[in-house]
Amino acid sequence: MAHYVKRAKRIIMKINIKYKKLKTAMVSIALLSAFFLSSCAVPEEEPVIILEEGDDSLDYVLVTCTYDDIIATRKMECTYKKDDEQEVYFPVSGKVIDKVFVDVGSEVKKGDVLARLDIGTLEADIAYYEYSIKKNELQLGYIDEEENLSIQDMILDCYVRKITNGEMLEKRVEALKKQNEQKRQSLNDTLEFDRRKLAALRKEYAQSTVVAEFDGKVSEILENLEGSTSNIEKCIMKIVDNSEGFFETKDQDQAKYFAEGETVPMRIITGSGKGDYELIPDAMDEWGETQRFRIFSGDNAEELEAGVKGEIIFPIEKKENVLCLPRECIYKAGSDSYVYVLDDEGMRQVKWIETGLEGDEKVEITSGLEDGEKVIRR
Repeated sequence: MAHYVKRAKRIIMKINIKYKKLKTAMVSIALLSAFFLSSCAVPEEEPVIILEEGDDSLDYVLVTCTYDDIIATRKMECTYKKDDEQEVYFPVSGKVIDKVFVDVGSEVKKGDVLARLDIGTLEADIAYYEYSIKKNELQLGYIDEEENLSIQDMILDCYVRKITNGEMLEKRVEALKKQNEQKRQSLNDTLEFDRRKLAALRKEYAQSTVVAEFDGKVSEILENLEGSTSNIEKCIMKIVDNSEGFFETKDQDQAKYFAEGETVPMRIITGSGKGDYELIPDAMDEWGETQRFRIFSGDNAEELEAGVKGEIIFPIEKKENVLCLPRECIYKAGSDSYVYVLDDEGMRQVKWIETGLEGDEKVEITSGLEDGEKVIRR
């Protein structure tokens, strides 16, 4: 018996559902008929609304029209950069790149060698001329000391031998000095040649190596560098400093929406440092083609790498304590807006409204609804 009762209830429910759907269709037809009749009498056109299909047997979710604040925002792309960035180039072209000493992510100190060209015997040649210069400089010093000692020996010899002929002693001293002057000239000539040669070798060595200009981290390296040929115009790697960086934007038109000292939210969806941040405008008096923001707070600021991109979210308009509804409650018919409400019989009906500010989540209602009225949320 209970089985038949349940079956009968299901049949009745299906009949009710079909009846309500039929009623909805009839309401739609009535609306269309009214439109065509009015169009015959009145030349002005009004939007035609066809009720969306729905199961009127289900309960609707109703939302109350109430007073609240509305905020409209925009998004602007920003890029994380460092205050100092070194683009590394070899100063000569046509040389074979022999060795790269760093990888992407390597920490470097100021003066560290980053890469080197094929230098052959350059280091050995530099060492040889450095040794030769030191040796000849010592020999010059020895000539002066030996000359002084030799003159003293000559004077002592004249004294011991009781030679009083000063002219003879003077000739001997002059002959010694002349002989030593020739040695000095020869050594000075050798030294001048060696110094010039060493300077040329050191310059060649300097052009064969590139070094870090400051403490930092390698952010980029050209692929397959070792064994390739140097090109004076080709950047082979980039170094960024270890200090905290900044986010840069390039939208002058949006600068008017920011104020000194006021933070704005920013989100990084992909890449290093992914997460939510608060940024603060930096040196706004210097803003021009680009605009800078510093990090005020953030989820993973220590993981940020140069080049990562984020989105700054900033308000462009705000209204406080205005009548509004959630965006999902409002429908559009061309430039007109409407909502769905329930009539006394629980059926959906169209109600035309006028709207003002359209925020991210809510829309201002300027006419057509009152505080406390309920509409259907889609």
